[in-house]
Amino acid sequence: MVIAQDVQGTEVARPWVQKAGGNYRALLDQHNQIGKAYNLKYVPVGIAVDEAGHLVRPVGSVNIGDDGFRAELESWARSGAAPEDWAAMEGGGAPRPLTQAEKEADARFQLAIVLLGQNEEEEALSELRKAVRLDPQNWLIRKQMWAIEEPEAFYTGEVDYSWQEARKQIEEKELLEAISP
Repeated sequence: MVIAQDVQGTEVARPWVQKAGGNYRALLDQHNQIGKAYNLKYVPVGIAVDEAGHLVRPVGSVNIGDDGFRAELESWARSGAAPEDWAAMEGGGAPRPLTQAEKEADARFQLAIVLLGQNEEEEALSELRKAVRLDPQNWLIRKQMWAIEEPEAFYTGEVDYSWQEARKQIEEKELLEAISP
């Protein structure tokens, strides 16, 4: 199963799922419930859960194009036995509780979703900007803001990670200038 995360809904998430070419179920986590549950601040990540609901691999970055990871994943799917390497990975265990700033950032993120549903894009963007200031390492929030501001950078062609890094640097400089006396 794949879980897409996009505040703008299924219509913008669907092409990415279709592009992946999988024949599996896809869900939309528009409100970032999975992200909050696992302290996720970026995508793509992998969450490997066995039939009993137990996490068998620490939540973390994945690349299905990586032959080693793909082989481990296929082996687990066929045998039901998690690869030994997964147990040795850092990051296992229960996620930590959200900080107050993360909770407020999420509240603003949720408000932005409501505002988008009411076609109040500028107000939604204002809330997302506030959320990014509260939780600047949260790439999920940051990318949702950018996708609304610059849809061509997200919904056409390949993901441009260099554009995203350059945009982050510009925002950090602007934030520092706004804070400086």
